[in-house]
Amino acid sequence: AKNKLTEAVLFLVKAILDLLSVGVLITFFFRLFRVDYYNPIVQGMTKITDLFTSSLRRLFKSPFGIDFASLVIAFFLQAFCFFLISFSGYIAFKASTMLYWSLISVILLALSVLWWALIIGIITSWVSPTNPHPAVRLLQQMTDQICKPFRVFLPAMGGLDFSPILAFLILNFIYRAVVSMSSDAGLPIKLSIGM
Repeated sequence: AKNKLTEAVLFLVKAILDLLSVGVLITFFFRLFRVDYYNPIVQGMTKITDLFTSSLRRLFKSPFGIDFASLVIAFFLQAFCFFLISFSGYIAFKASTMLYWSLISVILLALSVLWWALIIGIITSWVSPTNPHPAVRLLQQMTDQICKPFRVFLPAMGGLDFSPILAFLILNFIYRAVVSMSSDAGLPIKLSIGM
């Protein structure tokens, strides 16, 4: 019973730190995709995550719109989580392994953010394309930016945009490749994807 309780606490800690990481990564994509800053959702999330990232942003420049401060914060949140879990004996502490696991976890969380933004954005564009709600507008902006590079290879044909299909395929391929890397690195899959 004690082991089950310890495991439950560990996964609760991981889930909380994953949520913080996801929040930071979402605002990373807000900046990368240059979504409408005046959207109240963007402003609210940015204000919250800036509590963690603003001081670090002074040290890290943002070339090409890449907010490295957010990536560093997400990385250290994951590293801190693995460090805490190592105290339980559930995993053995080894600095190089922990850092590699943290990198893998950040990549998987970022890919999950993109995947969900893409699928929800596509659904809302079908169901309610003219809805003025800030969340709908934000998701449509993010979906458009995710699909933009894929439209170079797969332009709209007959008024139909097939780029989301290509985006899904590529994202799934990358996700599976990184999951395979996490398995090769010995990272328990439940910890690597935050489930």
